[in-house]
Amino acid sequence: MVLEPGAQVRFAKRTWTVVMLEGLSVKLIDADNSVATVLVNYLFADPVFEVVGSPRRSVPPFGLLEGLPEHVREQAYAWERHVREVETGYPVPGQDQVPRAEFDPALRSMTEREEAKAAELTAAGQPASAVTVRRMRARYREQGLWGLVDGRAARRRSPVGRADERVVAAIEQALQAQRERSTGTLSRLRRTVGWILEDAHGAGAVKVPPASTFNRLVHALADRQGLLGTAAQRRRHSSRPAPPFTPTVALRPGELVMLDSTPLDVMVVLTDGVVGKKPS
Repeated sequence: MVLEPGAQVRFAKRTWTVVMLEGLSVKLIDADNSVATVLVNYLFADPVFEVVGSPRRSVPPFGLLEGLPEHVREQAYAWERHVREVETGYPVPGQDQVPRAEFDPALRSMTEREEAKAAELTAAGQPASAVTVRRMRARYREQGLWGLVDGRAARRRSPVGRADERVVAAIEQALQAQRERSTGTLSRLRRTVGWILEDAHGAGAVKVPPASTFNRLVHALADRQGLLGTAAQRRRHSSRPAPPFTPTVALRPGELVMLDSTPLDVMVVLTDGVVGKKPS
């Protein structure tokens, strides 16, 4: 249980948001903008005191949400209302409403509210257990609305589909081996991949895909790594800085800054006395 700015707490039969911690005092504000400053030990001694919601720690990924199917977004929004009702008694904050008895924090413990929500969802045709509700609460605290998205819908598809991993590894090895050499034909590359598979797994253990399937795999792997084209083009691509390991999402201007290291077309005397071109 962590008390920190942005957390929601249950105190004096109301839900408050922590806005400031100063020494042994806590400043609170409720939905009606009423402000209260209390001592921490007095707050903890209140019979109904409970931390019911943690602050969100990341920017909501609105761009990622918009890229999902509408029914997936609606399911996430529905779970958000369920989680809020379990934690605070109110599915939608900021509205004049009375908590339902089975979700009123003043009448029911968190465990009882989780069990009530699980029973409600199951009766509505969406089987769920109290453990599922508890897990969704944890994901909502950690990731916000994105944590409630069905992971199957958010999973990125592999560019090689369901191709045999051993074949994919052999193609990548063959492409890397020809990076500094002149570009060969796809049929020659296919023979090379066959030899690699035979050396690694034994004769006939792993079959090379048909030519049409093999060519699609090669382009799926090589196009994104710059492993096709002339040898000069491949060398230029390999000299570029490595991209981020995970997809980068920028939601605000200036959040992501890219630096250009293009060499100036000017000969200069470098610090070691050598004449050359210095990156800009």
